[in-house]
Amino acid sequence: MKFPTIRDCSTPDKSVALHKLNSYRSFSMKKLILPLWVIIFLIATTNAKAQNQDSTYSVGAGFSKYRFGGYGEILYQHMDYGADRYNDPSGAPSENRASMTIPRVVFTFDYKFTPDITFSSEVEFEYGGTGSALELEYEEFGEYEMEVEKAGEVVLEQIHLTKFFSPYFSVRVGHMIIPVGQTNNRHESILYYGTVRPESESSIIPLTWHETGLSILGRYRAWSYQIFVVNGLDANGFSSAYWVRDGKQGIFENVKMTDPAFAWRIENTRIRGLRLASSGYWGNSTGNTQKPAKMAHLDGRVAIVSGEFEYTSRRLTARGNVIYGDLTDSREISTINQSISSNIQYQRTPVAKNALAYGGEFGYNLYLKQPGSKLTPFVRYEYYNSMENTDGDQLADKRYQRDILTCGVNYSLNQAIALKADYSLRRIGLGDYNNENTFGLALVYTGWFMSK
Repeated sequence: MKFPTIRDCSTPDKSVALHKLNSYRSFSMKKLILPLWVIIFLIATTNAKAQNQDSTYSVGAGFSKYRFGGYGEILYQHMDYGADRYNDPSGAPSENRASMTIPRVVFTFDYKFTPDITFSSEVEFEYGGTGSALELEYEEFGEYEMEVEKAGEVVLEQIHLTKFFSPYFSVRVGHMIIPVGQTNNRHESILYYGTVRPESESSIIPLTWHETGLSILGRYRAWSYQIFVVNGLDANGFSSAYWVRDGKQGIFENVKMTDPAFAWRIENTRIRGLRLASSGYWGNSTGNTQKPAKMAHLDGRVAIVSGEFEYTSRRLTARGNVIYGDLTDSREISTINQSISSNIQYQRTPVAKNALAYGGEFGYNLYLKQPGSKLTPFVRYEYYNSMENTDGDQLADKRYQRDILTCGVNYSLNQAIALKADYSLRRIGLGDYNNENTFGLALVYTGWFMSK
């Protein structure tokens, strides 16, 4: 099959280019759907074990030599609103539309070279694998952009070596998950309620957030910790809609560490069933741009702090979190970013000084006759504003002040597979613009397929 080129997309008849690109995307999706169903069948018919989020701290726990597993999901969504909420004074217009996607399929492999040295890797296939597509950027006045990764992407999320010295102290080097916020630490499909990850966090910080560097980690009694030194963010990727989220490097082959960053996570589980955690991030960002001379007089320091809790019992689960972020020199960065070439995949919109997100969810387990199965109704509320406070005379667009109420149910067939259904009501500008309603269905799995 002929792969569509950028020349195809530059022809006057964009419908032809879109047809070619969408055909390629459908081809990639079809190739991935069959293997995905095979994986889910194998999990359902074998004793696959759910992945444990505590494996980050218990280095090498749960296997003696190697293990292979993964997670993934198939997602259906029906929306009653159009995709463009920016070019109409009332917000998104009324429109019935639906989508069927495979947001991610992830494969994980861990191997012990010795009892105290562990190799870990994680490869993610997003939206059917690699491909190419046009994206219509409504924030950029309806401009078409050619985006290679948007029709699918293969991402190396983790590859690192961990040296275990004692339960209190280990050293990890490589490409790692940055566990800032609740969902980065609980990003596997089975570990959160709802058909999609909480959008409050994913709208202001990278998710899943993975960077390259060094980490020390360990556990002492009820306390556990992780401390990171990694490559920092790229200030050119900051925007109105997503604050610093798209500043995660990856557009260019060369990942810069001119401005390194520091991150941390601390947890306490002293009270039975209760997990308290704090996480954060600090680092400059202007030195990691492709043309740092333009921002040589600026720091672009990103500071993020997050607090969270999780309470679990046999019947009840309750979670809550808050994330607050601060960016220095936001006004100057916004001015410089607007001059970036439109050929580069940056949004080139003003970035705010502060962003805020908080939310909570409550679920109640109803256990069924089949061993390991349960029905969990839940409710979740989130507030998030990627332009919470602006610097100087910058205008804070109220359309980026959003809150969302989600109600749904998870049906867990076992510890590794779940069917999910939910309905969400999103308010834009706290009701000043048209509401956005979404109904979702998802089939998700998370588990270790084999181990030794």
